Amino acid sequence: MMTPRTLLLPLLLLLVFALPAQHSLDGAWEGFMTVGGIYSDKQLPMQLYIITDGNKVKGRSYVQLPDGTTLRMDLEGHHYRDQSISLKETAFAGDATNDIMPEFNRQYQIVFKPDLWDPHLKGYWQEKTEEVFLPKRRRGRMRLTRQKKKGV
Repeated sequence: MMTPRTLLLPLLLLLVFALPAQHSLDGAWEGFMTVGGIYSDKQLPMQLYIITDGNKVKGRSYVQLPDGTTLRMDLEGHHYRDQSISLKETAFAGDATNDIMPEFNRQYQIVFKPDLWDPHLKGYWQEKTEEVFLPKRRRGRMRLTRQKKKGV
């Protein structure tokens, strides 16, 4: 007959090995980004696909524009120990069916909340420009949640 202590040890080991997978940043994230300023309520649907390699982050963003087209951009950045992420759009990822060039590139400052029940990315984006304090610099917010895998 197994004692409760004997049953508890395998359960604890299972939890210890299962928890780090929940904290992963890799994968698909979907939600929205606001346009028209930090306090704007105008939202555009957005998706991020992220892959990490140590503290380096690479990915692609998809933003659905009001006319129904999708803007695709490659991203690179860093994931820091405090769970913050900085990303910059590095290249236009268009193809023959997507020839919409962006007016400007963005940089993102994001915080990763690796909550077991509600993992999400929340942060801000801003127009990438040489003039940091330009009054008409375009900015906005974003909030993304982990995309659910089909069949799981």
